[in-house]
Amino acid sequence: MKITSDIKRLSLHDSHFENVARTGNNIDLTFDWAKLENFKEGGIEDGLVLGKTKLNIKGISDEEFKGYYDGANWKPLREPIDIVNSWQEVANTEIDEMTKKIQLDGMFETDKEHFWIEWSFSYDSCEIQWEHYVTFAEWKEGKLPND
Repeated sequence: MKITSDIKRLSLHDSHFENVARTGNNIDLTFDWAKLENFKEGGIEDGLVLGKTKLNIKGISDEEFKGYYDGANWKPLREPIDIVNSWQEVANTEIDEMTKKIQLDGMFETDKEHFWIEWSFSYDSCEIQWEHYVTFAEWKEGKLPND
């Protein structure tokens, strides 16, 4: 299943990066799970808890990684950044479809450093894909999406 519009319904809160694959200005991000406010395209008004979730993002520009080390004090981070192994979990997901900008943030930890990370970028298009899900009602009953 997939959606290509109204992607602001997506929340990655408490999810983890499983894979990051870049090709030029395109990136495929795979997360262990996600939440979708609804899946009206599939006739589901209830929210969904998704299993493994993939974001296919095309035309990334204005990409910036910031590390916040001491409150509001930050410094730009240079790639390569190991977001799969060092980004603990996504805390916030901000998607602005009008300006086509995405911002993700959360805790980042290596053997040498521990800080808050913020990743923001502009994009041309975004597609969200998943295979397995449960509704919010099923989730509250203890059911899990099977990956």
